[in-house]
Amino acid sequence: MTWYEFTGRSVKEAIAKACEELNAEEPLLDIEVLEESTRGFLGIVGHRDARVRVRKRDILREVTETAEPPESAEGAGSEARLRESAPRPDVDALEGSADEREESGEALKAVESRVDPSPFVEGAREILQGMLDRIPVAAQVEATTANGAVYLDIKGDGSGLLIGKKGQTLDALQFLVNKIVNKANPPGSKVEVVVDTENYRARKQENLRETALRSSEKAKRSLKPVSLTPMPAHERRIIHLILADDREVYTKSYGEGALRRIIVYPRRGTINKRRRR
Repeated sequence: MTWYEFTGRSVKEAIAKACEELNAEEPLLDIEVLEESTRGFLGIVGHRDARVRVRKRDILREVTETAEPPESAEGAGSEARLRESAPRPDVDALEGSADEREESGEALKAVESRVDPSPFVEGAREILQGMLDRIPVAAQVEATTANGAVYLDIKGDGSGLLIGKKGQTLDALQFLVNKIVNKANPPGSKVEVVVDTENYRARKQENLRETALRSSEKAKRSLKPVSLTPMPAHERRIIHLILADDREVYTKSYGEGALRRIIVYPRRGTINKRRRR
């Protein structure tokens, strides 16, 4: 991680500048005070600004160096560290195999068989709570099951810090928890763990629904493909699923990595029908 230097009339002001420039909250930064400010004679002559050195904390590395996986559903413990079972996610890792399964909305209707999430609830909660304690963020994790998945809801004064830009921090935490929980589960038999805070997932899904429906209507009206902005794999999957039952459009994904995007196409029957009007 790259270090940056900031100055201000006080250490507090220099840190505030760093937070604004790096688009990160103070608890998510490593901060070294290089020089305290001095007032000088009468607060004017000889004044010297405070100087700090700052970099973004590598939260994922900190977690993987200290977190341990839970016991499996059968109760067998494991001594392996998280870093041995879950690689640090980057943009491509978070895309993962989701890109390979999202060629069309119809393809997403085939859902993997999943195990009963109940035996994993407490283990998943303890994993996420341990991560938050190591960051550290003053927050507590509440765990429930719904729709065949484990839902972990982060509550507390510091929970908003964990969303990150466009939900990236929350997505990274969710990725890690899923990796640990499913380490002992065979392919095709995974328990899904959803990590949320301040109802972010529901708000985001509603925004994606509105985007999907607007794009669908535009494609039908213009009879031309509509390209959406690039988005991560799990968001693209939501768009695909929302439009999967729309008989007048279909969806495809194009591009690589962070530039991968969805294009909404009007179906040939829709084009012919509207042209005859």
